[in-house]
Amino acid sequence: MKNSDDRKTITRRGLLLAAAAVSSGVALLSCAPSPEDGAATPKPKSHDLDFDVVVVGGGFAGITAARELGLEGKRVLLIEARPRLGGRTFTGRFQDKNVEYGGSAVHWVQPHVFAEMQRYGKGFEEVPLVDLDATNVMLSSGEIRRIEPSVLIEEYDYAMEAFSARSKELFPRPFSPFFNPEVLALDNVSAAEHIETLGLNEIQKATLNAEMTLYGGAPSTEYSYTSFVKLFACAAWNYDTFTDSEKHYKISDGGTLGLCKAMLDHSGAEVRLGKVVSSIAQEQAGVRVTTTDGQVVSAKSVVITVPTKVYDSIEFSPALSAEKQAFISNAEMCDAACMFVRFKQNIGNTFTFCDDPNPFSAIQTEYFDDDIGTIVKVTLGRQSLIDLNDQDAVEREMKRIFPNVDIESISNYNWATDPFSRQGWPSYRVGWFSKYKDMAQPEGRLYFAGGATADGWHEYIDGAIESGIRVGREVREALAQEMEAAS
Repeated sequence: MKNSDDRKTITRRGLLLAAAAVSSGVALLSCAPSPEDGAATPKPKSHDLDFDVVVVGGGFAGITAARELGLEGKRVLLIEARPRLGGRTFTGRFQDKNVEYGGSAVHWVQPHVFAEMQRYGKGFEEVPLVDLDATNVMLSSGEIRRIEPSVLIEEYDYAMEAFSARSKELFPRPFSPFFNPEVLALDNVSAAEHIETLGLNEIQKATLNAEMTLYGGAPSTEYSYTSFVKLFACAAWNYDTFTDSEKHYKISDGGTLGLCKAMLDHSGAEVRLGKVVSSIAQEQAGVRVTTTDGQVVSAKSVVITVPTKVYDSIEFSPALSAEKQAFISNAEMCDAACMFVRFKQNIGNTFTFCDDPNPFSAIQTEYFDDDIGTIVKVTLGRQSLIDLNDQDAVEREMKRIFPNVDIESISNYNWATDPFSRQGWPSYRVGWFSKYKDMAQPEGRLYFAGGATADGWHEYIDGAIESGIRVGREVREALAQEMEAAS
């Protein structure tokens, strides 16, 4: 990185860490509950346990479950390991701009998140995806193809439509994904295997494989073909709608954090941030939840919404079912991170696909003008291909694509190395899409939610909310039956 006279000199590693710290600091301040938020008026007890329900995890699945049960009059405690809300969504600040370091894509075709946005008065913010000024494709070899936007769009459209050509046949009811039993028969087909059957040209194959690597957070040889086609089907089997749903819109009026806070405020739940759950023990009359600092709370039921890879950090008594343990160990593999980079120059509205094994799966302009230059969002499906803490390595990789820019600042969030996520968005490994319902099955007084357990948009915010609504219903019905049996 070059220094200029009007800029302070800072070490390369320091700049990266400082940028990340500033972004995180603003987000942490904005999402920590105020004293009023943390002191919800206690609801009356009807039993000797501390709460009716403890929800473990403060992402959209947990917040939705807390809201659903809180509005039913239940005494709810939400425990979140991080000092912030949002889970694998994360609204922060970078270069005085609001940015989303995690899940952000929303659309009116996603029924659950759209309903929540309507309920709490949240609108859509448009990302400058249309009217592109320049587009690029990095081939698997590392070669760069500078392509006219209209040509790239045409090539990508063809590849995506070819990949998802059977979407309506396989998923006539997308939210009942196994309505057509052929889906189960195709569970062992990888995205890579399917791509090889399509007869694509160089650009079509590169863009499609980059997209599959991004969605899988792994080489496309490991990613489930049918699980992606199900997502495409959720967008009314329509390419334009699907593309809009994945890249074009995010939440305005406070971003994902603003929606999280609105939902949680409505719940009336007690919230404890920065509390890491170490064990969950089922007993005859309830469940005992213990945190690493020795706090113990009891409840009639517990809802667990942590990312799949985090389950093995919690001791369960009795142990979870063999089916759940197999899913936890094998089903997901998303090795993802997100990065924002500011260029000194205004290079306009750009989009770049990078085929695997290049580390930057997709690069998209977020902001651009003559004052700020350009801010791009970089999504890494495979963060382990590059050391994001190595400023020189990041700059070298970026300059392979944009050789004439001066990089002003960089900020990243590495979901794969975050101990409270250990993975990016929920994505299914080949052979495991058919088993996601194993993870959703209640076990005694334990109930399970999270995007990986959703029938519909499982890699999106919508899927997390869907799962929170489902688990809220399951707990409500179980508690009602228990109360009726006791009366």
